[in-house]
Amino acid sequence: MPRQLGIVNFVKNIGRSKTPPSIDISIRDHDNYPTEYIRTLTFNEAFNILLSQDKFIARSDYKHLVEQYRDLSQSYAILAQSNILNEYVAKHNLDIKAINCFRTAFDEMADFATESPTIRKHNDAYISHHIKSEKFYLDNILKACDPAISLDREQREVVLSEEDHTLVIAGAGAGKTTTVAAKVRYLVEKRGVDPSKILVISFTNKAVEELRGRINSNLGIPCPISTFHSVGYTILRQGDEDRKKIVGEGYMYTVINNYLKSSVLRNPEVVDKLILFFGSYFTAPYEGEKLNEYFQFVAKADCSTLKGNLREYVQHIVDRKTLKTQTLNNEVLRSMEEVRIANFLYMYQIEYEYEPIYQYPILDANKPYTPDFRIKQGNKISYIEHFGITEDHRSDRYTPEELEKYISRIDDKKQVHAKHKTDLIYTYSQYADGRDYLLHLRELLVAHGYELNKRPTEEVYKKLIETEESKYITRLTFLLCTFINNFKTQGYGLEKFAEFKAANKNVRTKLFLDICKVCYHEYQKVLEEQHCIDFQDMINESAELIRQKRIGKEQLDYRYIIVDEYQDISRQRYNLIKELSQLCNAKIMAVGDDWQSIYAFSGSILPLFTRFCEAVGYGQELKITRTYRNAQEIIDIAGTFVQKNSAQIKKELVSPKRIINPVIIYPYVETFDKGKERPEGGKYHYLGIAVNKAIEEILEYNTAERKSRIASILLIGRYGFDARNLCYSKQFNYDEKTGKVYSVKYGSKIKLQFLTAHSSKGLSADNVIIINAKDEIYGFPSKVDDDPVLNLVVSNDTSYNYAEERRLFYVALTRTKNRVFIVTPEKRPSEFIKELLSDPKSYPNVTLQGELKTDLAISNVVKDRCPICGYPMQFRWNKNYGLRLWICTNDQEICGFMTNDKRGGELSIQKCDWCKDGYLIVKGGRSGPILGCTNYKSDKSGCGRLLSQEHYRVWRKDNFGMEDPSKDKPAYFHAPESSAGNPQAPEMISAKANPATKKKAEIYTIGYSERMIEKDGFKVIVDANGDILTDMQLLAKLRTLRQTIAQENGVVASRILYDSVLVLLATDRPLSREEFIDIKGITISTYMRIGERFIAEIKKHVES
Repeated sequence: MPRQLGIVNFVKNIGRSKTPPSIDISIRDHDNYPTEYIRTLTFNEAFNILLSQDKFIARSDYKHLVEQYRDLSQSYAILAQSNILNEYVAKHNLDIKAINCFRTAFDEMADFATESPTIRKHNDAYISHHIKSEKFYLDNILKACDPAISLDREQREVVLSEEDHTLVIAGAGAGKTTTVAAKVRYLVEKRGVDPSKILVISFTNKAVEELRGRINSNLGIPCPISTFHSVGYTILRQGDEDRKKIVGEGYMYTVINNYLKSSVLRNPEVVDKLILFFGSYFTAPYEGEKLNEYFQFVAKADCSTLKGNLREYVQHIVDRKTLKTQTLNNEVLRSMEEVRIANFLYMYQIEYEYEPIYQYPILDANKPYTPDFRIKQGNKISYIEHFGITEDHRSDRYTPEELEKYISRIDDKKQVHAKHKTDLIYTYSQYADGRDYLLHLRELLVAHGYELNKRPTEEVYKKLIETEESKYITRLTFLLCTFINNFKTQGYGLEKFAEFKAANKNVRTKLFLDICKVCYHEYQKVLEEQHCIDFQDMINESAELIRQKRIGKEQLDYRYIIVDEYQDISRQRYNLIKELSQLCNAKIMAVGDDWQSIYAFSGSILPLFTRFCEAVGYGQELKITRTYRNAQEIIDIAGTFVQKNSAQIKKELVSPKRIINPVIIYPYVETFDKGKERPEGGKYHYLGIAVNKAIEEILEYNTAERKSRIASILLIGRYGFDARNLCYSKQFNYDEKTGKVYSVKYGSKIKLQFLTAHSSKGLSADNVIIINAKDEIYGFPSKVDDDPVLNLVVSNDTSYNYAEERRLFYVALTRTKNRVFIVTPEKRPSEFIKELLSDPKSYPNVTLQGELKTDLAISNVVKDRCPICGYPMQFRWNKNYGLRLWICTNDQEICGFMTNDKRGGELSIQKCDWCKDGYLIVKGGRSGPILGCTNYKSDKSGCGRLLSQEHYRVWRKDNFGMEDPSKDKPAYFHAPESSAGNPQAPEMISAKANPATKKKAEIYTIGYSERMIEKDGFKVIVDANGDILTDMQLLAKLRTLRQTIAQENGVVASRILYDSVLVLLATDRPLSREEFIDIKGITISTYMRIGERFIAEIKKHVES
């Protein structure tokens, strides 16, 4: 009822108001029209005037209309909802068409998030008209850059569009830089925009230099082109901030590393937390529910102990095979939970031994029973068993049958200890009271009469610093730096640590945040004291300066902000652009490709790109889909591959180029016949041969297709060390100074360049060879897991399996102008290679040159799995057996499988029942693997126990608690005398190292050799064999050119270019501006002065 009265009063009053003074009298036909109607006609007239203009209508062009007439729209909406609009029109003799026209137009414009169809139609007509009317101008807009460049239809639409916020989604090789340059020129020459009011921003110095070359140099337009960091620094200088010294990422590492190694000792509370973190939480525990992911975690986990890493673990063993004494100094356990227990015992000075043989001859599945720990304090000895299930006997890891076996084994162990009156302390993974199992262990130890004397943490920490070898402090420093860098990249401040901690229940994460907060504060304090600023603060502080209005529009007056490579945008960079745009009322044009978003690890947030309009409030999205780099066949393969992830923006890229056999895969062997001599470089020997096969085929294609005789080839690796690995093969040589790779076989016939997939973005080459398509942790895709704490500050893309790695592989595929060659191990090819080959309908034109000796089905199953239970196995010394064994990482209550040779399959090491001190291990039999005793001797004087697979299956037992029947049998094994009581410390080797002496593989590197050209001596580049890699004929020509330029300028030749630079030019033969600038010793100014003349000389030589 009140609402009805409100409507009645509203209708009574709606016609009474007179025309306000602001309304032009001429617009009214009758004085008695209601004010609302007069305003309606005013709006309609303004809207028609807007549509009649020959301009692109942006939302800001009608924003004032929406704000001014929103109340009028609401008035008409109330009348319509109340079904009295027609009554109102009739009462005042109004034109309903005028009102409907207003309502339709206003409703279309009211929501800025959606584009008005009427205005869209107008803008489409405007663009179509100007594409025709300005055809000659647009045809020639970039002739100064390159006479061959002609903008396509989509690029011209970008140039002509004038929306306030525009996202240009471009494919690889579609001409993003070209489009940006054309846009800038059009704004200056056709829109009359002052060049100083157009700000162009990119992410790297290399990208900025390319844009400057196109826009500042070729087009002669002096608009500012900078990196984000330069923009931030400029803003800080405008705000009258004191000039600070800019520091790089290495500075943070040095500050934090130094703090952790020295200053932190003045803060006992932090030292305690560090020791707790290193001892209990150094490796993040697995917290998922998928069993195979758990297996992958176990396979990669670092299960070494504090005692081992502090060099306090020394274990003498006699190698059963060589009878030599080995000293192990690296203690590796089965599980992370056992590592925590070992570290706890170490910190409380309780002597322990891991997996000792039980003091009574008891068998566990035909092997000596080995409890998890034997501990000793004074005369007191106890055993500790840790059970990896809950106190009430539950576990998600095991089937009901396995859990029943586990519980039965627990009971059996308790009975054995009770029977033999040995003291047993046992713990569980989880307790009903929710407390950590170490707290329960502490109480149990005290109850069993042990004194807990905690080592002084400062003493332990100092020892840790002294024995540091890329372990605790180094790894923690890297983690802290990565976290803090991304923390600042997200624009967070000190108060965010408290927010993170309050919202997180994970004990490890809370502990890390406490440590990180102290290190962050220490780092910021040093920056302040040293009057320095890092790149992250440069951007954050500049955005804050604008936000606080400490800098005005008169100091930063931009009308257009153009951002290149926008797919790499981070939160802090977005904040800077947003604040700058709002301050200047500037339009934003962002250009990028979500398919090439590959920098999440350094703070980029992909949704800021894929949801651009939502993030900025409103805008338009345009696409550039015509690529000029890749052939259509490459685009189809790469585009299909990246779009398997439906979260990526859909694009249909097209190319005028066609090619046969666009993607060629070369498998290679990684093993060698054991009877033959190991080739130099080992498995990398075969990698080098495979890469050479690809190079040979590239040269054959060049000849057949009448292309350049000198092939430009880009080697792409997943990591920087892939280049060094390739040069273990004598086919290739590595330059330690520049990171370049040279071919020994093909020398001057090819132009070879190595880049990681990340650093190759934005570049291109005639052909590409991907050299690390392996299925391993550091393969492609990379399977290196980020520490879970980084999830707080890094935006990980979980939309698809290996989502970012897929985009990185797309980048690698699309660097080529012709073909992509991929070398991959025949037995462990990358999952990406398997996908390309297993689905020929989705990926036609992928050629396999050879054979893969593996199933093409993609599997995330870890390698080296136990043949009995499927858990991962560790390969390490077992002190009890004197052998290096594959040991199952499952709890021994379920599976105690161990083997010396995986070829034995299910054959597990057993205690020999014919002799007291022998073990049955896998040996080669006439018809396959067998078990034979370690005490076997060729003269038949030892133990001759043998078991075939069939006998083993009948003979083996899986029960627990039997007495060893061999305890009274003969003993054959006698340790060599030199191994006992030897005063000299035996040679210490890592537990993971191979005891056999092997010649260490070496990387083949380039060298330098003095050569004379007339009277000048040059140190030219030679390969590892001494053969010259530098093109001596070209070097002579470049020397002559240098002399000519020197004479023209009246200076000595060395003032033009140093001899060393001339040698690099003659060796690497750059043919483009980018390649020329990439030469060590060359600068932008060098290129501007003499670059084109040298490139022309090199081209002339190459073509001849």
